[in-house]
Amino acid sequence: MGTPPEASTRLADHAAAVSDEAWNKAADHFDEQQLASILLMIAVTNLFNRLNAPIRQVAGSW
Repeated sequence: MGTPPEASTRLADHAAAVSDEAWNKAADHFDEQQLASILLMIAVTNLFNRLNAPIRQVAGSW
C-alpha cells in the first residue's frame, strides 16, 4: 500500500487510500503537528499538479 504520503496521492486506486497500518507506521515517527504538515504539503502539491495539467505548465519551468 505504501507510505501515507504515497497512499494519499493514489485515491483512485482504492477506496481507503491510507490504511490504518500505514497511518500507524507514520504516527510512530511523527507527532500530530508533523503529520498535519505532511498532509498539507501533499494537498498543496496535488493542487498545483492539478492546476498545471490543463494549462500544460511543466513543473519547475518557471
